[in-house]
Amino acid sequence: MDVERDPHAGPVPDAAWDADADARRERGRVEIFNATRPGGLDGWTMDLAQYEAMRTHILDMIDDEADDDGTIRLQLVVDAAQDRFGDHELVPNGRLTNYVRYTKTDLEARCEVERVPRSSPQLIMRWRPG
Repeated sequence: MDVERDPHAGPVPDAAWDADADARRERGRVEIFNATRPGGLDGWTMDLAQYEAMRTHILDMIDDEADDDGTIRLQLVVDAAQDRFGDHELVPNGRLTNYVRYTKTDLEARCEVERVPRSSPQLIMRWRPG
């Protein structure tokens, strides 16, 4: 069965994975992936602890709060992150939108989540093989 993929879906080149491994090991940071960028890298990094908190939040929201079809509105994920982490020490400025959205784009390129093509408002779900 062919699954329609959004252009943001991964995978990214091996060189991106190598750069991420180096950033994690050497600087405690995560290279943010973006499958629409040359080389698969978005051009910036995120603190490893911030990234892991956002990754866990996004995946937990999909697993625990998604509709029967497995999708959830991205804005619900962003709003819940703001409520959960708005005054957390990991997010000193308290604004979560970019942390969540960039982590979501990264997870698409890592083939962990995917956006539903042409959905508006944007819907996301766990990656589906195929």
